[in-house]
Amino acid sequence: MVKGTHLFGPGSTGGQIVVGYNGSPAAQRALVWAAAISSALEDTLKIVHAVELDLVPSRRGYALRPLSPPLEMVAETLVGGPSTWPGRPLARSRVRAVHAFGGPAAGLVDASMSAELVVLGTRGRGRARSALIGSVSYAVVAHAYCPVVVLHDVGRPARGAHDDLRIRGTDREVVCALRHGDGEAHAARAGRIVSAAARIADACAAPLRLVTVGGGGVSDVAAQRLPYAVASLASRHPGLVVTVDRLDGDPVSTLAETSSRSGLLVVGAPHRSGVTAVLAGDPSYRLIHDATCPVMLVP
Repeated sequence: MVKGTHLFGPGSTGGQIVVGYNGSPAAQRALVWAAAISSALEDTLKIVHAVELDLVPSRRGYALRPLSPPLEMVAETLVGGPSTWPGRPLARSRVRAVHAFGGPAAGLVDASMSAELVVLGTRGRGRARSALIGSVSYAVVAHAYCPVVVLHDVGRPARGAHDDLRIRGTDREVVCALRHGDGEAHAARAGRIVSAAARIADACAAPLRLVTVGGGGVSDVAAQRLPYAVASLASRHPGLVVTVDRLDGDPVSTLAETSSRSGLLVVGAPHRSGVTAVLAGDPSYRLIHDATCPVMLVP
């Protein structure tokens, strides 16, 4: 369970975006992206600084490894405090910051139980190394109760170059990749993936592109459903521009290349988890490592 003192107010009862933060460049990029999305969706933003239990020397003294700047100051920048924050200030009532004890993966999975979306950065280690020594992003994706967005750390921006922090602008195209398959369970899962992608695209005034890759083409049943799916999106999101495309080639490399200049790539979360799935090359895990734009994985 997430413990600790809330550094800002209780927030609203609407949707909640959770972002993991540890002060690293990857976490800073995740925070920028999460703040922009929470503003677009009009959701609250919860900043979670997760701490391993072995950093706590006793029950009486919670000696946290210090962040620089402190978590309180990080949260303050989001509400218009003195900073070089490149984004739109958020309302103070819509920002919370907490310390969570138990490790980053456990803290974020716990927070996902009441979240609409979890956002975290990754340093982009190799897939095999991440599987063997542990990866927070892989663990959160495998166990989270809500969609997870993973962003790569592409290096520290040059001083004053705030555009680098916005390189994956929220108004850029959202690519939503759908796997081939039939059956009600597959249709329901595809519906969740498309709905999650459409909500973000609509809120950010970005176009939505539904794609399938390889696999011999879309099945007859799926092909018949596509026009109805697009029509349903149009009725729920009247201003949303939706296109449908079929791509050829290896799914991972094709999607990584297709989405290289996109604002977001949305895919289904892995059907299985653990070291075996990572080493076996599950496409979803491979995309976390290979895609250069933010990747959202929907369970």
